Amino acid sequence: MTPVHPSVVLRTSALVAGYEPDLPIVKGVDLAVERGDFLVILGPNGAGKSTLVKAIAGLVPIHGGTIALEDEDITARAAHRLVGAGLAFVPQTENVFTTLSIDENLKLCAGVLPAALRAERIEAAYAMFPDLAARRAMAAGGLSGGQRQMLATARALLIEPRVIILDEPSAGLSPKLVGEVFETLARVNATGVTIVLVEQNVRAGLGAAKSALVLADGRVVHRGPAAGLADDPALGEMFLGRHAPQGWAA
Repeated sequence: MTPVHPSVVLRTSALVAGYEPDLPIVKGVDLAVERGDFLVILGPNGAGKSTLVKAIAGLVPIHGGTIALEDEDITARAAHRLVGAGLAFVPQTENVFTTLSIDENLKLCAGVLPAALRAERIEAAYAMFPDLAARRAMAAGGLSGGQRQMLATARALLIEPRVIILDEPSAGLSPKLVGEVFETLARVNATGVTIVLVEQNVRAGLGAAKSALVLADGRVVHRGPAAGLADDPALGEMFLGRHAPQGWAA
């Protein structure tokens, strides 16, 4: 495996992934995420965005290439073992236990930690998410969509991950709640946590992120700073068609 640059916390090299070996969805993706970055992954429907992050998280079969978390090769590592390596994944749906209270959700997930750290990490989560602290005994099923995303993110942060990956956290939320979710993620990123985010809400994602990567047909067609990209006419062309706009290349 190619050595990871000291500033790169997550890297994929020529990654090929998908549910069937002869029908890859992710087609040779090279990705390098620097420590402390907030990367948003964009692209039209069917571009392979969610498949890419799920492959990194150990949830989709990998048929070629490699994944490294800092200096660790995690290509073949099972999803449940990636938590210990410092990689947290927040899926789009079914990301909290709805019949359990907020406090029970956090305590259940804190069970992977040494006993001496559990209470401290849970209180740190409440300090980061005061809306959750005020509702500790409330069942997660009674939370708004935005509050559920906050709880899912809080649970992921209990392990103090090197990287947290989120798959479309704004899906189905009102504009107000979308704003709250991205404000929360910006606060998390400000603490030094590296964030990789798949997002269909282009303007919200670019408004919060530091850098952006655009996929089409399972391949990278653009990467660079997030600032200004929302106003690039090439991005609009990308979302209206299946091919890379002229002048965009991986």
